Amino acid sequence: MIGKHLIEAAQKKHSTWKGSLGSWVRIVEGVNPPWNNFPAVRRTRKDADSVGDCVVFNIKDNDARLITYINYEMGTVTVLAVLTHKEYDRGGWKNACNC
Repeated sequence: MIGKHLIEAAQKKHSTWKGSLGSWVRIVEGVNPPWNNFPAVRRTRKDADSVGDCVVFNIKDNDARLITYINYEMGTVTVLAVLTHKEYDRGGWKNACNC
């Protein structure tokens, strides 16, 4: 996983997200074999949405959005941002996802 420091920073800033983000990290680090397509992601995380080139996860009962890029060929997950619902709605993240 690339960008794990963004998750750690969000956990410090938003203590109520700590458990949900930690659970997400454990799932991603434990996926074996790594996700090789979006349907595989959805089988593991029903809260995932494909948006442009990114996969967006709803965290903590829709309180937060975790923006990721998944390279299915390499099996890597890159965390691009962890946003509040309000920050997500502003849409500043969309350029990174080619939306």
